[in-house]
Amino acid sequence: MKGIKITTLCIAIASVFGVANAETCVKTTYNVIYSCGDGTESGTLPADAVVNYYETFTPATLKSACTPPTGYYISGWAIYINNTQVAYLGESIAGPTPSFKYTYYADILITPNYAPGSSGLIATPADLAANLRVDGSTYTASNGVSGTWQVVFPYGTVNGVSKCTTIMPENTARDAGFIATDQSAIENATAGGQYCYCKMTEPNIAASPWVLGSRYSNASNCRQECASSCRIGVYLTDGFRASVFAGAMAE
Repeated sequence: MKGIKITTLCIAIASVFGVANAETCVKTTYNVIYSCGDGTESGTLPADAVVNYYETFTPATLKSACTPPTGYYISGWAIYINNTQVAYLGESIAGPTPSFKYTYYADILITPNYAPGSSGLIATPADLAANLRVDGSTYTASNGVSGTWQVVFPYGTVNGVSKCTTIMPENTARDAGFIATDQSAIENATAGGQYCYCKMTEPNIAASPWVLGSRYSNASNCRQECASSCRIGVYLTDGFRASVFAGAMAE
């Protein structure tokens, strides 16, 4: 273990005035220790780090050092103090490594966060329910008045369809991610129109709803972009995913 913890008046000041004022006092230095947790160390773990209280810290990636338990994948970082998990940092496949303000008056242990599932397979309802915060890794779309889309996540693949219709959302103020109130109307509507709706087809869940993907100024734009709108929402946006995956949440 590297680094020495330096005790200062910061803890005493914070206890009297609150954490909000702690950043104004002398900083305290703590250790950040890496471990594979329940996984297997299959590479070289990052060197332990030393960090000052309230400074921004970026954890090292653990994917090259740790092999998940069978049936799991690495979805981000788990932060522990005295064997108790105190935080989770989700990992965006397309985005930067997350950083955080160090607001712990203690050394921390960082391990991979292991989530159930495996890539290359159709995702299960349990995968979807457990991993709403996990962004996709790749995606494809085939546009048209009736289109298809696919998003591949680290834990499995999700397939879906899109449809342009003339059916306006019940409340015209509704934006992308709104679950249509009249599902049968969208399901039975003749394709064509300016309102784009999205639906998951695999995993095959009977309760999967039609969700507003976007509203376009005309039918031509919808035809050209609807499926792409669906896949980018599922790929990148937690709230939109929650609506499209709502059927999985109900199982």
